[in-house]
Amino acid sequence: MNSSLLELIFFSEKRKDLLLFLNEGPKTIKEINMYLDASAVAVLPQLKKLREDSLVSKTGDIYSLLPLGIAVASRLQAMAGLLNVFGSSYEFWANHAVECIPASLRSRIEDLDNCTLSEPPDRTRLFEPHREFVERLAISKRINGISSIFHPLYPSLFLSFAKNGADISILVTRSVYERLKEEYQTEVREFLKLPNSCLYVCDEKIEFSHVITDSFLSLSLPFSDGTYDHKQDILCFTPTALQWGEDLFAYYRNRSEKVTEI
Repeated sequence: MNSSLLELIFFSEKRKDLLLFLNEGPKTIKEINMYLDASAVAVLPQLKKLREDSLVSKTGDIYSLLPLGIAVASRLQAMAGLLNVFGSSYEFWANHAVECIPASLRSRIEDLDNCTLSEPPDRTRLFEPHREFVERLAISKRINGISSIFHPLYPSLFLSFAKNGADISILVTRSVYERLKEEYQTEVREFLKLPNSCLYVCDEKIEFSHVITDSFLSLSLPFSDGTYDHKQDILCFTPTALQWGEDLFAYYRNRSEKVTEI
């Protein structure tokens, strides 16, 4: 975009909102006024500027995006989503290693719109699984998870969920798998015997942990210096975020070995 086009779009909140609204499809001036909660006197000059720059066309009382407007609005939609993700928790994202997420998923980070942060209730439980996380897992019917860290409570926890009927697929790094074999062989063997459970091991470098269920996504990222953050997790509940989580799990499952016995 050249500077004049950038000024046209970003120097006016109304013009930006107009492009995003028209990206949904052609609209009448009445629909536009209602959406922006503004009068025609306030809206028409902005529509005129967009028409002069070949972003919007007018046919009768209907306003539509022109090809250039469609291209700009699609990028603007992604940027708006990205700002919504980062804006609500900017300090968290700025201090964590977003680069450890695969590039194909990182390019869709705006799908995590409306995410929240989960924290332990107090410092005495800093290294325990977050209560909200465990409570949500307990009522989930399907659980797919990636773990780059070892937690002594997880083997029995996920085994209990599998025994209660949840479909569970767990993917771990090679180092986590070796410790599971060494210290929790009984639990792992019992887990593998269940028809509704799967275990995968991945030799690629994984620095985050995540869980995707039928109702929520949890993502744990390391700090920018590589140390693991035991305090804050990202929680998302929207359909786009759940799909993002499914795709992240599939990305590493396709690069992993399925464990059938130990």
